[in-house]
Amino acid sequence: MSDETQTKVQPWYGPDEVQLIQRDLLGSAAKILILCLGGKGGVGKTTIALQVADLCAEVGPVLAIDTDPANRHFHTALMQETNPGSDSFVPRRPDITCFRQRLRAEDSTGRVDPTLCQDMIEHVIEAAERFVVVDFPAGDTETTRRCAEIIVESCRESNIRLAVVVAAGAVDPTALDVLRELKPMLIECDRAILAKNTAQATNFDYLESADLVKALRKQPNFRVIEIEKIGERLIEALRVQNMTWQTLANTAPMRLRVEGRRLRRNFHQVWRDALRP
Repeated sequence: MSDETQTKVQPWYGPDEVQLIQRDLLGSAAKILILCLGGKGGVGKTTIALQVADLCAEVGPVLAIDTDPANRHFHTALMQETNPGSDSFVPRRPDITCFRQRLRAEDSTGRVDPTLCQDMIEHVIEAAERFVVVDFPAGDTETTRRCAEIIVESCRESNIRLAVVVAAGAVDPTALDVLRELKPMLIECDRAILAKNTAQATNFDYLESADLVKALRKQPNFRVIEIEKIGERLIEALRVQNMTWQTLANTAPMRLRVEGRRLRRNFHQVWRDALRP
């Protein structure tokens, strides 16, 4: 989408509503960091990160960080090459800037490196943007757990509200492994969200019947939400044509725009409710 088209997009929310959403996201903090995680690829982690980034961008500039080396969909969805094959990128919408940052070690293990994680957190602290969304690498939750203390303590010291989102598919029991490994961080963060992705199925009995989930539900900072399924036409527009949610809801062809607008409203409300202090 051209810059000329972007300038024609009307604000989704009025000034008063923008302030309310900012309060829902930030609480009393100066900044919010939203980490999106999943046990393996394909559970909707990146889809969720894009939804959250889209909501945040309606109320302020967003810094998006793609740390998943096996899946560059987050960066590709938000940034466009200046020329084919170029290493230079421009934002697909002016209020979201995304960059790629390596978190995995370059040795044979390929695990998340706590030192690289510290570098990322320092970047978050120094960033001018008040809204930061990170698409975290899939798998290796054990090493991610070792980074938890760095993330939690750094956010506390810098008055950054920390939200951790765990994406779960209906046919993906690895979500329980993620919850188990990251339980300390889920308890210590400001908001922990289990996001049930209904794209493939809607039966999450394996999660709801788990003692771990029952215990987490008792935590005051823990929320469970369901992510509505996105139709094939919109999936194609998002992943193949790299349309943003803003484009889908405002300037896409009518056959996409009506459904895109409905889903976008729903996603915004779901995430506002889940993140609200």
